[in-house]
Amino acid sequence: MTFRVYAVDLSQVRSAVQSRVPWYEVPDLSHFDYLDTKNKIPELAKKKALAYYELYKDKIPNKNYITVFDASNVSGKPRLHLIHIPTGATESYLVAHGKGSDRNHDGYAEKFSNQPNSNATSLGFYITEATYMGDNGYSLRLKGLESTNSNAYARAIVVHGAGYVDAKMAAAQNKVGRSQGCPAVETKYAKSVINKIKNGSVFYIWSQ
Repeated sequence: MTFRVYAVDLSQVRSAVQSRVPWYEVPDLSHFDYLDTKNKIPELAKKKALAYYELYKDKIPNKNYITVFDASNVSGKPRLHLIHIPTGATESYLVAHGKGSDRNHDGYAEKFSNQPNSNATSLGFYITEATYMGDNGYSLRLKGLESTNSNAYARAIVVHGAGYVDAKMAAAQNKVGRSQGCPAVETKYAKSVINKIKNGSVFYIWSQ
């Protein structure tokens, strides 16, 4: 199952952009005030994700969840946030970034890349696609929607479970293991996370 790509179309908000208003400031997001009331997600990341959702909600197949991966946070903290649109509840999970983004393995992603063989995390908006069984078990394909992540499909950047994403390691070292660029989660949560966000939901990897 595949979906059309919906990159941010500034022509929709041209007059605002000409007035130097950022595209994500254009949609009225006041009706989302009930979301993430504990402020787990950085305000700008949340605003951009919700603005994208609002601009394209008529074209987004899975409207139940928006996922925000806060790649500016250390990997030892739960930084993959699933926002449940109907209720406003936010679930947060540990998630790995790519080895190429954190070469000294200090837990912080410092470099991002869209290049093949970079083993790096790619920033930007994605749309989730279908699930499959692969080398890492139950996995979820991601389609990159921007120039910063357009090679995600070819690079096999997917959501999957991984043993190196470990809560004990996170507690002891404030970091988890690194992936080859995939947003890998704890194995015990992989199936639940994937089943919630599969088949066409917004997935946003953000960093300051």
